[in-house]
Amino acid sequence: FSKGIMITIIMSLLNLSFVNYDWEKDIKSRDKVHKNISTIFNSITYTINSTSDNFYSISESEKIIGYLIVQSEFSKYKKFDYFIIYNNSAEILKVEILNYRESYGFEICNKRWLKQFIGNNSDSEFEFNSKVDGISGATISVNSLKTSVFKQTQTLKGIISE
Repeated sequence: FSKGIMITIIMSLLNLSFVNYDWEKDIKSRDKVHKNISTIFNSITYTINSTSDNFYSISESEKIIGYLIVQSEFSKYKKFDYFIIYNNSAEILKVEILNYRESYGFEICNKRWLKQFIGNNSDSEFEFNSKVDGISGATISVNSLKTSVFKQTQTLKGIISE
């Protein structure tokens, strides 16, 4: 290969690796997200509308009842996809992993472990992180998820207060 072709291939692979996961086109993920929204808000008539910063508002009878974000984050070698459902005050109601692609660290998919995020509404990243236990063998995934959930929550608080 020439140097130019190799650089083009590497740049293309890098660009593809940073494309956000489209959960709405993945039937399994879309069904999981909608089932959780329906259960959490006890509704089958809600609507989802895209807002700013990759968030979606969840509305019923044209009143916002909550928010959703679906994100991808890095584990050791691959990305994993997850979603957060919030109430209309940016309090975490649910965090769930949609797709975990590593052979190690899958313990972050455990529903009991993920419950630690519910109601964690701290404005201090240190305090937020200290409320979520680590998992031996999943340190990178745990830290990536904790940091991302904290940042997304702070972003949503900023959007709501505007």
